[in-house]
Formats: sequence, structure tokens, C-alpha cells
Amino acid sequence: MRRAFLLMGWMGLAGTGCHREPAASAERPQGFHGQTLPLLASPALRLTVAGQLGTRPVPVVLDVARPLSLVSRGCFDGALPAPEGTIRAPEPAGGFRSWPVVPLPAFSVGPVRSPVRTAGLSGEKVCAVTLGADVLEFYALTVDPLRREVTFTTSRPRADYVAEAAATEASREVHVVELSREPLGDWPLLAARMTQGGAELTGPFVLGSREPFSRVSVRLAEAQGLQPLETAANLPPRTFALDAVEVAEGLGVRPLVVEAAGRWDSPSSLGRLGPDVWGRFTATLDAKGGALVLRRPRVRPSEGSATSHCAAPDGSFREEACYGLHVRREPDGSVSISGAVYRDLPEGGRLHLEPLGPDGQKLVSGCGVGLSFPATSRGLTTQHRVPWRSLAQVLPACHAALSTARDFTLGLFEEGRQPECPTACAFVTETASRRTVCECQPTPLGEGVAMPSRGAPSREPPPGERELEPEDPR
Repeated sequence: MRRAFLLMGWMGLAGTGCHREPAASAERPQGFHGQTLPLLASPALRLTVAGQLGTRPVPVVLDVARPLSLVSRGCFDGALPAPEGTIRAPEPAGGFRSWPVVPLPAFSVGPVRSPVRTAGLSGEKVCAVTLGADVLEFYALTVDPLRREVTFTTSRPRADYVAEAAATEASREVHVVELSREPLGDWPLLAARMTQGGAELTGPFVLGSREPFSRVSVRLAEAQGLQPLETAANLPPRTFALDAVEVAEGLGVRPLVVEAAGRWDSPSSLGRLGPDVWGRFTATLDAKGGALVLRRPRVRPSEGSATSHCAAPDGSFREEACYGLHVRREPDGSVSISGAVYRDLPEGGRLHLEPLGPDGQKLVSGCGVGLSFPATSRGLTTQHRVPWRSLAQVLPACHAALSTARDFTLGLFEEGRQPECPTACAFVTETASRRTVCECQPTPLGEGVAMPSRGAPSREPPPGERELEPEDPR
């Protein structure tokens, strides 16, 4: 029999209640210091925030590993602006690339008037802007994966973070991981270990914030005995199914599928470490200060039970503190929900939610809704708009009913993943038909593709998840 735990009424870590945006200021601040910006809603953790370029809304990618800020061709209607010159910059994967430098229209990020006046011109047809180290190096970026927010503070020396970690309250783990700087490109590097069976690859990786997935050099991984997943039709290797990726002993993710980089020619790194690893924590990325600070609730085994208890804000340890929920009203009026599990899930788990109507009362809809997690180590989060758009075609009655929901609360937690949902997903079950529909996180294998065995064949990658060129801001 599967174990279930009732969460109704627990509010300590839930964070429920729709996010209220602050009133707009008459004067836009000139810098990012002290600003907390919501990340654009996405199942996978992506460091992308809302901006405005001229009169056009634009996604803005925060890329701590890119030396130069970029703007895509798709942001300009008609003729492109005349270049003011060309800049040649190193690439994290190896080699150099030349970029035409063009002037930007008035540009703001959230409430902040950006100091960026020129940027490298990328070839993307979709309008997007990337903020690189030329802007971000002065700041420490703290990413809250449950609330899906990023906070900008002034960069500080690593010693300051070490001193803070030593004085942290007993309910929180705080780990300060040293960052070095790549000697040519100056992007942040950290040491990591990837393991698969008896094989191990250890060395420096680029700290990545642009793409949601980690990546490893095929050549270097195979040289240490790591085996990629097989591909159909003799395609080049695309992924490695790893037992663990760690930045210190016991500090990381297990298991994990990472991208296979066939073109990683950098002499100074083995690949890239992305939010699929450091996003399991509340993370501070301070490249200039030389620190990656990882925070999470402490966990301890419960007496007489196979599960664990997690630290609550008051310092007590409870099972219900192992589950987090945050509800946010998006600018378009839709509601997004983010969920987190702070303990290991050896069998996966299901976090059932209770929708609330405009009057704050439980919404009787005939549709169950929740979040499903695969078997994984602690710290996994996922975010979804509820209802999501495609639900209208499959379960129109549930889509219509859930469109009236204004809030969600934690209900029941059950061990074991939702059978229809192979990765971290939102699910809706129509009570009458017992039909379940999921919206799932993408993986390097495609949207909602489960963690495979190492002998399982891989698939042709969907176009949206193919290896992106360096100039493609996403």
C-alpha cells in the first residue's frame, strides 16, 4: 500500500496566496541592486525575466558565462541598425566568435532602466535580449527556485559568505562552493564530479545560467569510461544518464540526464553545470566574489518511519515541512503554481492541491489537480500555469472549471509518481472518466521523457531542444 500524508492547513513553507506586484514607481531605478524580479513562468528553471526594448515586450536572459550582452535580429523591424563596430569574444565551449555591435532602443528590465546602450547582434529570429557579464559581474544573483524569483545584490568576497554560513541557524544547510575564473574568457568555473557505475569524471565546469540543462564533453566523458545513451539511426551521442552529479561530497543531484556536447573544445573545462544541478537549492551566484552559495532546509530521519522530516522556519522538524507550494498571478491574469520537495523521493511522489475559487472557498470542479515528481534526490521544483492551454483540447470541462481558480493550497502527499507523468509534471484528473492529463518538464531527451536506463535507446531530439548555437538567446 502506498503511503499518503495529509497536508491540509499547513502553511509554514507553502507560501500560498497569489503574488502581489508592487505599485509601479514614477521613476525607474538606475541599477539592479536590491531588485527582486520574477522569472518568466516555465516548468524548468530558466533565468529569464521580463523586459522592454523600445515599445516591445522582450524576454531577457541572465547569462553569467557570456562576456557580452546580446540582442537578436528578431527585435528589429525592417532594416537592422548600422553596426558601430565588431567585437571578437571567446566562447565557453572553445574558440572565438565575432559579433557586430549595434545600438539599442530604450531598454528596461522589470522596473530597471538598463545601462546597456549597445549589444552584440545575434542571428535569432525571435526577439530576445541576453545580459552578459558586462552587466551582471557587479552583482550576486540569488535564485529562489520555489518562488521563481531572482534577487540582485552587490558582489561580495567569498570570505563574507563563508562567515555567514558559519553563523547560519540550525534549520538550514549552507554550502559555499568556490568559483574560479576562466583565464581567457573570465567566466566562472567550479569543480564537479559526474559518476556512472564505476566510471567517474571530475574537473572544472562552466557555471551556466542560460540553459536549463547541464552539458558534458562527449570526448572527455568517454575517455573516462562514461557511456552515452544509444541513439536511433546511428546519430551522434546526445545524452548521458548519470548516477550522480556533485559539486561536493553528497551535494548535488542523483540521478540526472545531461546533454552530450560533441563540440566542446575548451581547454579549461569539461562542460557546463546548469540549473538542473544548482537549482535544487536556493542559490547565490557571485562570479566576481568567487562563490556559489547553496542553501536548503536540513533533513533528518524520522523515528519509526521510512521517510524523513524537514526543518520548518521555527526550527522544528516535521514531515509537512518537506513540501513547498507557491502561487503567483501572472501578468496575463493566469495563475502559476510552483511546487518543491525537500527530501529524497526513492519512489517519486504526488503533491495533491486544492483549488480555491474567487470567494476563497474550495472549488468543487470534479477535477483533481496536483504535481507529480519522479524518483529523485531532494530539492526538485517545477512550475506550471493551471490550467495550461492544451488542457482545453483534452479535458475542456476541467480547463473551464480550473480557469476560475484564484488560489491553491496543499492537500495530500502520496508516495509514488503519477503513472501518466514520467518527469516533474502538473496533472489534472477528471473524476468521472478517471482520465489524467499531464504537462511535464522538458529533459535533454525531450518534453516529459523519463529517466532511461543506460541501455535504452534515445530519441531524435525535438527542434526546441537541439544543441543551441552560442548566439541563440532563449
